[in-house]
This record gives sequence, C-alpha cells and structure tokens, in this order.
Amino acid sequence: MMRVFSTRLRLMTGSLTLVGAALVSGCLKSTEPQPSTLQLDGSWNYTGIQTGPVRETLTGTLSISRESGTSFQGRLDLVAVNSQTGQSRVLGGLVSGSESGGDVIDFDADVETNPRRHVGQIVADTVSGTWVGSATDGTMTSGTFRVERVSQ
Repeated sequence: MMRVFSTRLRLMTGSLTLVGAALVSGCLKSTEPQPSTLQLDGSWNYTGIQTGPVRETLTGTLSISRESGTSFQGRLDLVAVNSQTGQSRVLGGLVSGSESGGDVIDFDADVETNPRRHVGQIVADTVSGTWVGSATDGTMTSGTFRVERVSQ
C-alpha cells in the first residue's frame, strides 16, 4: 500500500513540475517591441469632418511614436471648428491601433471622454476612412478622416 502511495506521489509531483515549467516558460516570452510591419511612425497631417450630431471641420496632427508588429501607439491633437457658429475647441489624446488586414488600419483615439474608433485604408502615404464615437448617454458622433504623412 505504501508503494502505491509513493508511486502516485511521484506521478503527481512530476505532473506538477511539468505544469509549473510550462507556466514559467509562458511567462518568459519577450515583451520587447517586435519589428514593425506597418512603417507608420512619424507625423501625419489629419483632416476630417464630423457629420453628426454637430457638423465640425477637424484639423491637426497624428503622431505615431511606437510600433510593434502590426500594432502602433501615438497621439492625436485636433482643432474642431463648428461649421455653423465658427466656434472652435481643442481635442487631444492617445491613439492605439493595429493593422486589421491587408492595407486597413483600425485605431482608437481618446480625444474625448469616449474613444473615437477610426477605420481607414492605407494607400501610399495617405490613410482615409471613417470614424465613430459613442458617449455613455447614447449620443453618437461620426465622420470621415484623412491623414497624410508629413515629409521627412
């Protein structure tokens, strides 16, 4: 009986050691940035239109400061001008996104309380597409955007 207990104890210990090794090796994956496949780093001129709920023209700069694999991070700084009143407001915040297939990028810009999700097509040094945002009260904002790489 003692021999059966000893064998089971060795098997359990071996199994736990194997599971522990697998967990530790999973934790040892590199957190270093991976080579970028996007090549989006740098400054981009941003223009856009907010079509709802209030029409505004948007101008500013998208700065991509970090890339890793198909992901990127940066900052978006905008001036929004109300088309009816001419009143302007400054918007700015962090950006994070990734390539979502082919030449399409998908990124969130935290320029207001809730992020604005942008989806755009990359053609040479230009990205154009649409964006949408939703507030906690259910208010939706939406529009179009275009970014062009600033010559380096």
